Order: sequence, then C-alpha cells, then structure tokens
Amino acid sequence: MIFEQIDLYKHFNIEKKSKEKGILTVYVRDNNNEVNISRTYPGILICPGGGYFFTSFREAEPIALKCIENNIQSFVLEYSCVNDGDYPAPILEGYLALKYIEENITRFHLDKNKLGIMGFSAGGHLAGLLSNNYIKDEFKYLSLSSIKLAFGAYIYPVNYFSRSGSHQDSFINLTKNNKDLIAKLDFDTMVNEDSPAAFIVSTYEDNAVGYKNSLSLANSYSLTKVPFELHIFAKGDHGMSLGDENVYKTTNLDLNKKNFSEWFNLFLNFLKGLNITINE
Repeated sequence: MIFEQIDLYKHFNIEKKSKEKGILTVYVRDNNNEVNISRTYPGILICPGGGYFFTSFREAEPIALKCIENNIQSFVLEYSCVNDGDYPAPILEGYLALKYIEENITRFHLDKNKLGIMGFSAGGHLAGLLSNNYIKDEFKYLSLSSIKLAFGAYIYPVNYFSRSGSHQDSFINLTKNNKDLIAKLDFDTMVNEDSPAAFIVSTYEDNAVGYKNSLSLANSYSLTKVPFELHIFAKGDHGMSLGDENVYKTTNLDLNKKNFSEWFNLFLNFLKGLNITINE
C-alpha cells in the first residue's frame, strides 16, 4: 500500500497567504507481480464535510478505507475552512489535489478514464464546484490538471443558499458573508452537459441540509440530460457518513443508520453501471 500526506502548497511551491491547509492524504493499493503488476484502478478524491468550518474525520479516512476495500484508489483532501484562509483557497486546493493525482497516475496505478470525486455536506458543495470547473480559469497560471472526471458522488450535499432547506452557514463560512459572491455559488446552476455522471444521496429527515438540495440538483442533471442516480432515504439525521461502527460508537447505531449505510453498496453498483471497475 502507498500512504502519504502532501502539503499541496509546498509541493507546488505556492506561498500561503494565511493558515491554509491544503493537505492531501493518499490511500492507494500497490501492485504486485503475484497478482497483476499492470493492474489499474478507479480513483476518487474525497472532500469531507463540516460546513466549511472544519473537515470531518468521519467523512475522511473511514470513507477512504471503505473505497480501498472495494478497489478504488482514494485521496482525502483536508481543505481550508473559515479560520484557515480566505476564498477561493478550498477551490484552489481541490484543483491542486487533482493536479497531483494526474501527475502520479502511473505511480498510483490509476485508469485516467475512471476518476471521480465524492463530497459530503459542504464537501459535496466543494466537489460540485470542482466537478463543474468553477473559476478554474482563474488559476490558468498554474497549468492545472486536464483530468475529465467520470463521476461525482454528492452525499447529503449543500447545494444552494437562498431557497428552502439551505445550509446558509456553509456559504457564509466559505465567503466570509460576501453576499455578492454567495449569489454565484449555487451548485445546481452550474450543472451542464459536460458535467460528470452524478450519484446523489440524502434523507427526508435531514434538518441541517434539507433533501430539497438533492432534489434540485437531480433536476438540474435531468434538464441537461446527464446521467444521475438519486436516493432519498426516509429516516436519518444529517451527517451519518457510513452509518456503521467505523463512524459511530456501537451503542449509537440504530436501524436508521443501518438502512442509510446501504448507500455505499448502491454507489458501487452505480460505478459498475458506468464500467468503472478495476482492470483485471
């Protein structure tokens, strides 16, 4: 296995303006000639949630390990939040993460046509910005990645600011309450015919990031005729992650979490339907 942590600012020789994070943690399987020395894998960039206030462990390493268990090379981005650096720091860090992944496609045994992104809550919003190349042109001087993502997975994603069910704190934290900027950041308005196929998950009972965020996002995909899959579970709170003992004390597990945990198997089936599997 290859495990490493990269300070993306240091790696790309970019000066930090404040206390920016931009740390990429790599969890990838290495190949061995006893199995298949030339095998390639799908890869995924994981953006944990946390309302742009922090990045949650529960939506970081446990997700990466679950993906690795299922032959998906994994990369977790600890991006800058409200107390670390100003907009657009987390967006820049996302693009730098994709650039680092692209630079190491061979070393990480990746299939360049089977790369995607996954985000949770506010991380789902960041993943949506990245998957739709939001303000990427502003960073042309960095010669960023040419990766074309094959899929995006948005798990109880923050989507919009001004409509019912929004999680306004995420937008306020990202922009330091710049209302002109906030007005430009609704993810569903960015979906277009070049957006990657989408896997979207929420729950009806989510009182933090209302399920209408996911409905609106799915509608945008429908209107642009980009393939998507939508699952809204009847029960469960916001932020359940995998809904198992890897992210909860065993005494806190209940039927709602167990039912919600099925989203990951549904996600794997979604990838199989797109032929995103390991190369034997």
